[in-house]
Amino acid sequence: MVTVARLRRKPRHFQAFTGLSPVEFDRLLAEFTPAYQEAQEQHRQRPERQRRIGAGHPFALALPERLLMGLMYLRLYAGQSLLSFLFEIDQSNVCRELNRRVLPGLLEVLPVPLRDAPLRAQEEPSTQAAKGKKRRRINSLGELLRTYPELKEVLIDATEQPVPQPKDKHQRKLAYSGKQQEHTIKTQITATKKLILHVFGGLPGCVNDQVLLGASGVLHQIPPELPIRIDKGYDGTDKRYPHLSVQQPIKKRRGHQLTVLGRAFNHLLSVLRMPVEHHFARLQRFRILADVFRGRQEGHEDIFCIVAGLLNYRQTGRFCLG
Repeated sequence: MVTVARLRRKPRHFQAFTGLSPVEFDRLLAEFTPAYQEAQEQHRQRPERQRRIGAGHPFALALPERLLMGLMYLRLYAGQSLLSFLFEIDQSNVCRELNRRVLPGLLEVLPVPLRDAPLRAQEEPSTQAAKGKKRRRINSLGELLRTYPELKEVLIDATEQPVPQPKDKHQRKLAYSGKQQEHTIKTQITATKKLILHVFGGLPGCVNDQVLLGASGVLHQIPPELPIRIDKGYDGTDKRYPHLSVQQPIKKRRGHQLTVLGRAFNHLLSVLRMPVEHHFARLQRFRILADVFRGRQEGHEDIFCIVAGLLNYRQTGRFCLG
């Protein structure tokens, strides 16, 4: 059986399997424990419960091993049958533990990116309180940028992850990405050099970058003086948003060649945009964001935010953005 104590003896394996060092794991466990216990108590007190509290066979896996199992699931994208073998519990218990407690608990305690897209249905504060969710002090990208004026730039880019070919013909057409030549799910991030600040995703691969950028609403929240660095896929954004400091590559037009100055500008901008590509490389070290995504597509954005939260936590050592 895989245990935290056994894995701790080999720190390199520990980090390879979880994405965290043993010290970072201990700090995360200390934050995770109260959130997990609160979620467990709410589940026990649910109105539709038919058995008395305490009935049934006790769950054999200790809390550190439950967190370890969740991190290994994200890092290695191991199947639930393999996790049930490694941790010596039933596969149905693995499924319930991951989806009901471990992943929601990580989403609650990690410094996950913001998600405040105007086209997505937002929950009212009363609804969040009824569900027992804690409201974050910072609830929008604009508020975050105003709170931390030391942020000197914003990088925006999108990534795609392959998904299994849908059975429905209409869904196949929506999910097909002409750029990647396969069925994908698309996610846009807004980041700085060190942090991923905002995520908008879970959208089918047919959506182009311009539509994704407009639907996310991030440009309406960025201060005019803050540089916004984007790639060629967002061509024309500077003309649509003339009041913003948009920096985008000069695109070669039909019948016109780029000047030496234009090529030098594009090279400089690609160097300045390199951190966002590094973010994507670090995200894809977690196999759950690199392999074909086997889960529910409506849950993909939550998974993406959890992994981004782990990277933000490793970068800052804190459990809040900024």
